[in-house]
Amino acid sequence: MPKKEATLGELELEVLKTIWQHQPCSVQHIAGIFGKRKGCARTTVLTVMQRLHAKGFLKRRKVAGVFQYSSTQTRRQVVSSLISQFLDKVLDGSAAPFVAYLTETKDLSRQQVAALREIARQLGNEEGESK
Repeated sequence: MPKKEATLGELELEVLKTIWQHQPCSVQHIAGIFGKRKGCARTTVLTVMQRLHAKGFLKRRKVAGVFQYSSTQTRRQVVSSLISQFLDKVLDGSAAPFVAYLTETKDLSRQQVAALREIARQLGNEEGESK
Protein backbone atom coordinates (compact mmCIF):
# COMPACT_ATOMS: atom_id res chain seq x y z
CA MET A 1 0.00 0.00 0.00
CA PRO A 2 1.27 3.51 -0.71
CA LYS A 3 2.69 5.36 2.22
CA LYS A 4 0.33 7.92 3.71
CA GLU A 5 0.16 11.05 1.52
CA ALA A 6 2.65 9.62 -0.99
CA THR A 7 2.76 11.98 -3.95
CA LEU A 8 3.26 11.22 -7.60
CA GLY A 9 5.33 13.22 -10.04
CA GLU A 10 4.21 13.63 -13.65
CA LEU A 11 6.49 10.91 -15.04
CA GLU A 12 5.65 8.58 -12.14
CA LEU A 13 1.96 8.94 -12.93
CA GLU A 14 2.56 8.27 -16.63
CA VAL A 15 4.56 5.14 -15.82
CA LEU A 16 1.87 3.97 -13.39
CA LYS A 17 -0.84 4.49 -16.05
CA THR A 18 1.20 2.39 -18.48
CA ILE A 19 1.71 -0.34 -15.90
CA TRP A 20 -2.07 -0.50 -15.30
CA GLN A 21 -2.47 -1.28 -19.01
CA HIS A 22 0.29 -3.92 -19.19
CA GLN A 23 0.66 -5.48 -15.73
CA PRO A 24 2.42 -7.53 -14.72
CA CYS A 25 5.33 -6.15 -16.68
CA SER A 26 9.08 -5.74 -16.57
CA VAL A 27 11.16 -2.59 -16.61
CA GLN A 28 12.32 -3.58 -20.08
CA HIS A 29 8.73 -3.70 -21.36
CA ILE A 30 7.81 -0.28 -19.92
CA ALA A 31 11.15 1.18 -21.07
CA GLY A 32 10.38 0.01 -24.60
CA ILE A 33 7.06 1.85 -24.52
CA PHE A 34 8.56 5.03 -23.05
CA GLY A 35 11.56 4.93 -25.35
CA LYS A 36 9.25 5.20 -28.34
CA ARG A 37 6.74 7.59 -26.77
CA LYS A 38 8.95 9.99 -24.81
CA GLY A 39 12.54 9.15 -25.62
CA CYS A 40 13.20 8.04 -22.03
CA ALA A 41 16.20 5.84 -21.38
CA ARG A 42 15.79 2.45 -19.68
CA THR A 43 17.70 3.76 -16.64
CA THR A 44 15.18 6.61 -16.25
CA VAL A 45 12.26 4.17 -16.35
CA LEU A 46 14.06 1.86 -13.90
CA THR A 47 14.58 4.76 -11.48
CA VAL A 48 10.91 5.80 -11.72
CA MET A 49 9.69 2.24 -11.17
CA GLN A 50 12.02 1.81 -8.20
CA ARG A 51 10.63 5.04 -6.72
CA LEU A 52 7.07 3.85 -7.25
CA HIS A 53 7.98 0.58 -5.53
CA ALA A 54 9.61 2.43 -2.60
CA LYS A 55 6.52 4.66 -2.28
CA GLY A 56 4.30 1.58 -2.17
CA PHE A 57 2.52 2.08 -5.50
CA LEU A 58 4.10 -1.01 -7.07
CA LYS A 59 4.80 -4.54 -5.93
CA ARG A 60 7.25 -6.81 -7.69
CA ARG A 61 7.87 -10.50 -8.04
CA LYS A 62 10.84 -12.23 -9.60
CA VAL A 63 9.89 -14.49 -12.51
CA ALA A 64 12.66 -16.32 -14.36
CA GLY A 65 15.22 -13.90 -12.93
CA VAL A 66 13.33 -10.73 -13.96
CA PHE A 67 11.18 -8.54 -11.73
CA GLN A 68 7.56 -8.30 -12.85
CA TYR A 69 5.81 -5.19 -11.51
CA SER A 70 2.12 -4.71 -10.70
CA SER A 71 0.20 -1.87 -9.12
CA THR A 72 -0.86 -2.15 -5.48
CA GLN A 73 -3.90 0.05 -6.13
CA THR A 74 -6.49 0.43 -8.83
CA ARG A 75 -6.55 3.48 -11.06
CA ARG A 76 -9.70 4.66 -9.29
CA GLN A 77 -8.04 4.46 -5.85
CA VAL A 78 -5.02 6.47 -7.00
CA VAL A 79 -7.13 9.10 -8.78
CA SER A 80 -9.35 9.46 -5.71
CA SER A 81 -6.29 9.98 -3.50
CA LEU A 82 -4.79 12.55 -5.90
CA ILE A 83 -8.07 14.48 -6.05
CA SER A 84 -8.30 14.45 -2.26
CA GLN A 85 -4.73 15.77 -1.99
CA PHE A 86 -5.50 18.49 -4.55
CA LEU A 87 -8.62 19.55 -2.67
CA ASP A 88 -6.75 19.67 0.64
CA LYS A 89 -3.60 21.40 -0.58
CA VAL A 90 -4.90 23.74 -3.26
CA LEU A 91 -8.55 24.36 -2.38
CA ASP A 92 -8.34 24.13 1.42
CA GLY A 93 -10.56 21.05 1.45
CA SER A 94 -13.47 22.58 -0.47
CA ALA A 95 -14.73 21.14 -3.75
CA ALA A 96 -16.86 24.25 -4.43
CA PRO A 97 -14.15 26.20 -6.34
CA PHE A 98 -13.54 23.19 -8.56
CA VAL A 99 -17.24 22.73 -9.26
CA ALA A 100 -17.50 26.46 -10.02
CA TYR A 101 -14.61 26.07 -12.47
CA LEU A 102 -16.45 23.23 -14.20
CA THR A 103 -19.53 25.40 -14.67
CA GLU A 104 -17.42 28.13 -16.29
CA THR A 105 -15.27 26.01 -18.62
CA LYS A 106 -16.27 25.57 -22.23
CA ASP A 107 -14.07 22.50 -22.70
CA LEU A 108 -16.60 19.91 -21.52
CA SER A 109 -18.25 17.57 -24.00
CA ARG A 110 -21.97 16.82 -23.88
CA GLN A 111 -21.15 13.41 -22.41
CA GLN A 112 -19.07 14.98 -19.66
CA VAL A 113 -21.83 17.47 -18.85
CA ALA A 114 -24.36 14.63 -18.73
CA ALA A 115 -22.09 12.64 -16.39
CA LEU A 116 -21.70 15.68 -14.10
CA ARG A 117 -25.47 16.19 -14.03
CA GLU A 118 -25.93 12.56 -13.03
CA ILE A 119 -23.38 12.96 -10.23
CA ALA A 120 -25.17 16.12 -9.02
CA ARG A 121 -28.50 14.27 -9.13
CA GLN A 122 -27.05 11.44 -7.05
CA LEU A 123 -25.65 13.94 -4.54
CA GLY A 124 -29.09 15.51 -4.25
CA ASN A 125 -30.67 12.10 -3.67
CA GLU A 126 -28.13 11.22 -0.96
CA GLU A 127 -28.76 14.54 0.78
CA GLY A 128 -32.52 13.87 0.79
CA GLU A 129 -31.99 10.38 2.23
CA SER A 130 -29.90 11.65 5.14
CA LYS A 131 -32.59 14.07 6.35
